[in-house]
Amino acid sequence: MAAANIPAPFGMQQPINTGFSPLAEQVEEPGARAVEVAAMLGNSVVSVKHVMNPRGGKVSSTTQVFFALSVLFLVVGLVGFGAGYYNASFNQAKKHQWVEVDKKPAWAYRPKKLGVANDVMVFLGFPLGIAFLASGLLRLRDEKNGNPWFRIGQNQQNEFPTTESPADSFPLIAPRGDDFVFNYAQGMEGEMQVDGQSISLAELQAQGRATPSTTAPGGLEVAIPQKARIRVKSGNATFLVNSVPQPKRHPVPLFATLEAAVLLFFAGSAIVHFGFVFLLWTVPPDQDTALTDMAVNEDTSNRAQTTSQEDPPPPEPEEEEEGEDESGGTGTAMMLEEGKMGKKDSDRAEGQYKMKKNADQEQLARQQAIEQARTAGVLGSAALTQGGTFASITGTGDISSGFDDLDIQGGLLGNEPGEMAGGFGFGRSGFGPGGGGTGWGTIGTGRYGTIGHGSGTGSGYGVGSGRGGMRGRQSSVPQVRIGQPQSVGDLDKAIIRRYIKRNIQKITYCYEKQLLARPGLEGTVSTQFFISPNGTVSASNASGVDSEVASCVAGVIKAIEFPKPKGGGGVQVNYPFNFRPTGG
Repeated sequence: MAAANIPAPFGMQQPINTGFSPLAEQVEEPGARAVEVAAMLGNSVVSVKHVMNPRGGKVSSTTQVFFALSVLFLVVGLVGFGAGYYNASFNQAKKHQWVEVDKKPAWAYRPKKLGVANDVMVFLGFPLGIAFLASGLLRLRDEKNGNPWFRIGQNQQNEFPTTESPADSFPLIAPRGDDFVFNYAQGMEGEMQVDGQSISLAELQAQGRATPSTTAPGGLEVAIPQKARIRVKSGNATFLVNSVPQPKRHPVPLFATLEAAVLLFFAGSAIVHFGFVFLLWTVPPDQDTALTDMAVNEDTSNRAQTTSQEDPPPPEPEEEEEGEDESGGTGTAMMLEEGKMGKKDSDRAEGQYKMKKNADQEQLARQQAIEQARTAGVLGSAALTQGGTFASITGTGDISSGFDDLDIQGGLLGNEPGEMAGGFGFGRSGFGPGGGGTGWGTIGTGRYGTIGHGSGTGSGYGVGSGRGGMRGRQSSVPQVRIGQPQSVGDLDKAIIRRYIKRNIQKITYCYEKQLLARPGLEGTVSTQFFISPNGTVSASNASGVDSEVASCVAGVIKAIEFPKPKGGGGVQVNYPFNFRPTGG
């Protein structure tokens, strides 16, 4: 008769059971189970909950590993970032020392580079750290939200608050290891159905299948088999407990939670930013600045900057005009004290001497030889007596002989041959017997030990650059000196220099035409140009001296066609040109 108090099995409650069929449709993993609990008041369902993870509510070891890896990778990324920041500060200080203190060109500075390992630390450390951190947080959220309990009672923290329960917080469903147990207490009635067979809760205790509960003091617990269905009543509330497969998790699109307005904002912002980047790519480099795309790994430890100063070519000799105004012959000034050369009884103030050519060698007769010729009787010679006009005690020959066709007793220098008032000497002034020099048997003012009128090596009369003569005028032209090129690439510097020198006249013209407008313009024009793989100059910049000159020089260089570099790549060249108005 006691069985009449037992509630009807599930099979006898078709309207109720039909309304509480398992909600899960598919199994996400083989063997994964969940417990579905439906709470009813009368014939109305008021609450449904799935308890799926018996180890939920606490952080798993896998989640802890994810957090540990995120910390590790973030620390690695921070270390790499710190090393990069320190290296940037170090390079900035060194560049300031290089440019501001040592006064070296900024383009020649080579910053200290970090290894590839530092790049890997930064570009992999932060992303991996953030990825592991996000994964750990998602797992932590799922584990915290995966409450493995279903409690009833008056406590507000319970999953189903009710005043009719064995305790204030009675765990109707509780975790035990990797499974769930069903707890019930005295006064609760119900049955369990497995594979179509039903058994009451009282019989479960009588058969020993229900044991004292470890989570509900004073209650009993029974394991929930697969496909089991339990119906229990506590006061006016009825609870239907089903063992069901876990519901399948449906993938959620990445941007499903974002509104259309937010997506449009992101798309517009991306278009604007990429537009600015593209615009910067299309802007050409400043023509007033030097190209700095030289090799970063170029070794500058043993380099020195020098500027070669080529000797300017000697001026072309001026054509000598034929006639009596050609440069006079050279002769060293006669030794002994200087005296004015000329004729004692002449009244002319200016005139140049002439000496008749009496022998093949120019020479001055000794005064003693002339005296012997006059007293030699029948052996005396008229030629010897005539040579006595220019005899001197410093003479070295027996007969005086010069360049001319007759003897004229004039001065040492003059505009035309003729007598000139003088004394006993062979110089330009004074009262001595010589010329004030160091020569023996000589007449002149130059540096050669012979007889002559000027400082040249010829025999005529004219102006010279020696003692007492007028210096001839020489014209000077602007000069352009090219410095030592600095290049990076597979093209010999000598070849570059040779092609530049072929166009030096054009470069000189750039300077000369501006020199007419600005006299005294001088300085150094620094050029930077890039020789493309086919030998043409793709970019040419210049600065210094004057903007017109620099622009013209850059245009000349850009028109030069160099040989193709050997390696097939381009060549960056820095070339200085030194301009001076008079070549000095």
